[in-house]
Amino acid sequence: DDGKLSLEEFQAFFSDGNLSEEELEKLFHTIDSDNTNNVDTKELCDYFADHMGDYEDVLASLETLNLSILKAMDYTKRVYESGSNVDQFVTRFLLKETANQTQSLLSSVESAVDAIDEQTNPTRHCPGKVGHGLMDTWYDSPVPSYSPTSWMVSREHGKSFQSGSPDTKVEGLEGQINRLAELIGRLEDKTVWFDLHQRLSDSETTAHTYLLLVRDEMKVSHKHLGEFCSSLKQYLKSVAGERDCFHVTAVKLPDGVTFIVYEFWETEEDWKRHLQSATCKDFQHVKVDTLSQPEAISSVAVPAAWCTLSQE
Repeated sequence: DDGKLSLEEFQAFFSDGNLSEEELEKLFHTIDSDNTNNVDTKELCDYFADHMGDYEDVLASLETLNLSILKAMDYTKRVYESGSNVDQFVTRFLLKETANQTQSLLSSVESAVDAIDEQTNPTRHCPGKVGHGLMDTWYDSPVPSYSPTSWMVSREHGKSFQSGSPDTKVEGLEGQINRLAELIGRLEDKTVWFDLHQRLSDSETTAHTYLLLVRDEMKVSHKHLGEFCSSLKQYLKSVAGERDCFHVTAVKLPDGVTFIVYEFWETEEDWKRHLQSATCKDFQHVKVDTLSQPEAISSVAVPAAWCTLSQE
């Protein structure tokens, strides 16, 4: 409450099983630069600020990201209160991609934390990973929910810190991701309708009012990454040549092991027929062997007029 930590409080707060009591005491006196036998917020900030290295840029970026997400949340609220159906659809799509890519970044960091935790103290690691090597754990297993002894979140580019306990409400990047996920869930409960009469001309050359957009998200086991990428490349080449597929593309997320394939089909029946093709079944067999968790497939009908790509 007084903004200072005694030696006992310091040891209880920072004890994580890695440093001994003697090492924590030595660290306490190192941080206690004014020799008052208490460590205050300024001394903590000064110490960690001097040891940040590349994390200084990371924490500064997180502050910027946090502000940008808050701004985007306000924008999303305004769009869903007064925007058109198309505005709502586009915003929902961008929101979901933001959540996916932000979660991917967080998952990479949590995977690193989990791997380091296993390497430092294997006996405390979750039972489900017994028998895996460090690299297997890092890439092949689902990332567990990690709850450290305390959180330290940058407020001003690493110059001040907010501390808390595991029971404290999650803040910062993880909190924003949770907000994104909750908002996406609410938006997905809404049925989006498109007033195409205002956007498409009644042309006899327009065979289809809608295209079916299929999104397939896959997380690949790192040790099977080469095999998966080779198969994905062949799959994209084959699908691109199918008459009923308007367009197909794939993106790789920053974690390096998550891929999202987007396919535009003329009709839902065309896509279902594609699922029975040899091309799709061959790729499915590869996915069974190479993915670290089940794929996530979703689809939505989009106005054909949105797509300006040529099948040629």
